[in-house]
Amino acid sequence: MVTLPSRRKLFEILFEGMPTGCFLVDNNLEIIAFNRAAERLTGWKREEVIGKPCSQVMRSSLCGQFCPLKDDSAKKKEYIAREATIKNKFGEEIPICFSSSKVFDPSGRLEVGIEIFRDRADDERLQTLRNHIISIFAHDIKTPVSVTAGLINRILAGKAGPITDKQREYLEFILKENMQVELLINNLLELLSIESGRRQVEKIATDLHSFLKEAIEEIGPKAQANDIKITLHIDSAIKRPVYLDQIQIKRVITNLLDNAIKYSPKGSTVELRAELKDGWLIFSVKDQGIGIPKEELPHIFEYFFRASNSKEKAEGTGLGLASARAIVESHGGRIWAKSQEGVGTTFFVRLPYEPDP
Repeated sequence: MVTLPSRRKLFEILFEGMPTGCFLVDNNLEIIAFNRAAERLTGWKREEVIGKPCSQVMRSSLCGQFCPLKDDSAKKKEYIAREATIKNKFGEEIPICFSSSKVFDPSGRLEVGIEIFRDRADDERLQTLRNHIISIFAHDIKTPVSVTAGLINRILAGKAGPITDKQREYLEFILKENMQVELLINNLLELLSIESGRRQVEKIATDLHSFLKEAIEEIGPKAQANDIKITLHIDSAIKRPVYLDQIQIKRVITNLLDNAIKYSPKGSTVELRAELKDGWLIFSVKDQGIGIPKEELPHIFEYFFRASNSKEKAEGTGLGLASARAIVESHGGRIWAKSQEGVGTTFFVRLPYEPDP
């Protein structure tokens, strides 16, 4: 019979084996546990920090203004994947991503606070390297793709002599596929440009009603071809122009409408709404389509991701939602979705509702 370790021994194994820094504090916010990864990240030895206030050890950018372990506004509130900076033992600033939680005794008094953190610089270096490699790869592919398209067009124009009808059919098919590859490359390069901040956000005063009507008109022919009706509702509380980058945000709206049409049955309705909520401008696009499996919903904004139930209708480059997320986040907003298989999906875009920036 296998003997399981005691709870304390199990805690020690897990706590010390974690690849991320972790420390525990008591009700006075004094450190009572400090793992090996925390020692490596901060330069402090465990025996140097036990019994000290965590603010003296971590010297976080949040310590002077807001402490998640001390926040009593919501006693059960957890803070997940927040960003901050700390200073190590030698005074060097380290960007971190952290999560924290608290345990309270029956009287509601803080018993234990726990914080897990890791060096954010590693993530940023990997992201920069990834973008650099993809950018070089895309640029290197773009040239032969463009050259190939040019040669095919010359052959189709008869520059290399007469061709048969069958040869023309094959060449036109090759050219069409070539154009898809070129579109993918261009979309990928543009997405990297947005994510890296090279593409500037140019916000201008925008009449929301005219702006959204134009977006619907652009996608209108596809909706009509699929026998789908698009309805528009704008919150009456939106009385003044909104400030946004018209080109980029229209791309987001039309992309969401395009997806809604693509995955909706003929004769159904797609709803486009714009509302004000808690000082934010909220766009939503609701369809009556096939929906997205619950377990796949968190991944829909990743590069090239396609839901498992959408393969039959898969078209385009697979970068539309990733691009939409990059654009929305560059505006200081957020994009997310709710879905139920067989019922439909609603995408939400939240943007700051701000005066003239």
